[in-house]
Amino acid sequence: MSKTKQWAEDTAENKVDNIIAKLTSGEIDRSTAKSKIMKVDNLELVGIDEHNVDEVIYEAHANA
Repeated sequence: MSKTKQWAEDTAENKVDNIIAKLTSGEIDRSTAKSKIMKVDNLELVGIDEHNVDEVIYEAHANA
């Protein structure tokens, strides 16, 4: 079971990273990034929810 959970976590993290990369490159705006991130499966495994998604986007975009 833990391998499956790790896979789900890694997959969610990679999807969020790809969305942030698109935001950073200018392909999408913050609103689109937020919408796409909130649709990622197993998002709760990486600690992102509707209460902190804006902060995650801000920090990731600021550090890019």
